Amino acid sequence: MPRYAYRCNSCAAEFLTMHGIDETLQTCKECTSTGALTRLVTTPSYEIKKKSADKVGKLTEDFIEESREDLKRQHRDLDKQR
Repeated sequence: MPRYAYRCNSCAAEFLTMHGIDETLQTCKECTSTGALTRLVTTPSYEIKKKSADKVGKLTEDFIEESREDLKRQHRDLDKQR
């Protein structure tokens, strides 16, 4: 459910609330006045799961290091065959 910020024009209170995208809040949570709320522009909030990204990064680094050693060994073997 989307989260919205509001400011009351009567008491100047600012607060967050959650409601459907097609709804609007009409009553202030602080002073209970009706029709005095202004919806504020907010940035979207989302969560980045760094733990899994870090794990993938570590796995990729390990694979590159392992492959680098294998490539060096294969290169040495080819040089010996020549």
